[in-house]
Amino acid sequence: MAAVDRAVNIEELRRLALRRLPRFVGDYLEGGAGDGGGIRRNIDAFRRYLLLPRALADVTPVDTRVELFGKTYSSLFGISAVGIAGIYRRHADELLAEVARDANIPFILSGASHAAIEKIARIAPDHTWYQLYGAHVPEVTENMLARARDAGIKVLVYTVDYPLAPRSEVVGRTGVSMATGPTLRTFPRLFLDALLHPSWTADYLRGGGLPKLESWTAHAPTGSNAKQVAAYYALNWNNPQTWRDLDRIRGLWKGPMVVKGLVNADDALRAVQAGADAVTISNHGGNKLDCMQGALDSLAQVRAGAGGDIRLFFDGGIRRGSDLVVAKALGADFCFTGRATIYGVAAGGLRGAKRAIDILQSDLTYTMAMTGCRTVGDITREHVIAGGS
Repeated sequence: MAAVDRAVNIEELRRLALRRLPRFVGDYLEGGAGDGGGIRRNIDAFRRYLLLPRALADVTPVDTRVELFGKTYSSLFGISAVGIAGIYRRHADELLAEVARDANIPFILSGASHAAIEKIARIAPDHTWYQLYGAHVPEVTENMLARARDAGIKVLVYTVDYPLAPRSEVVGRTGVSMATGPTLRTFPRLFLDALLHPSWTADYLRGGGLPKLESWTAHAPTGSNAKQVAAYYALNWNNPQTWRDLDRIRGLWKGPMVVKGLVNADDALRAVQAGADAVTISNHGGNKLDCMQGALDSLAQVRAGAGGDIRLFFDGGIRRGSDLVVAKALGADFCFTGRATIYGVAAGGLRGAKRAIDILQSDLTYTMAMTGCRTVGDITREHVIAGGS
């Protein structure tokens, strides 16, 4: 039996992943913005809520299905976009798409994916959503939208919370950008780290070194190698977005559109008024600011301020099925997790990703039954009480 098969929770998959990854890669995955306070706050926010069990309810069989944009998914959660995922495990985008398809949950392909939009859409045509960043060159943004549409993508996730490129203290210390990889200057310092993690290093070298950002290859200068494509991406992926850009994207994309990265009720309401079909409450997995409150706290505030009619998704700090129940009770219509499944795929490839999904799904089913909820719609604010540690 593989080690990932013996993992009983996401934390154990996390440890397995960090054991396999070189420190400079693992620290980047775990670091977040600034001092990492945003990531810790996202996770700790869940511990401040306790669930209130109910007895003698008819809860079997538990039904975790959720309908979104005309499709019924098998669970309350999907796989969130994680940029440059191929650094953690080569072909991670493809593996995550495959496991999402088989589990019947949505998979959001990052706008910074190593796999091309078209390839992922072929793997999981009915489960792939596409995350869009607004590029510096408007024609690039429009081309990305056209490619997603032509590939059959139904749902766009327009991510708007990076007016400037993120600041990572981990990158500042190591001098290594995960997008462009090690350089001649940084390689000597990383050599021992790589030797101590032979599984990751062999995978990296066997695949030819730095994975190419295939989603950006068509926009980089013709003939660009992986490092050159990554350099082009680093300079061009992010352009400050405004409400005018939201109006433009809404006009270009005719299908369902989710605006991701809002934490303010007024912003959420305005996004819906501008045509968003849903809003994802997110602080970019703690990668936005280290001095922000936990995403769960923002969710509760936005739901209270925006009312019950707006469709809210949630992304930030989910590690257990009980976290999904808490998030639903506080106002989330659907949830996404990024690191939980990245830990799985980094630790054990397809098998590890599947194990992460199975852990969350099993825990969700059990927690719903214990709280007297046979369906996701049965989960309400009355099922949680403040008072955790």
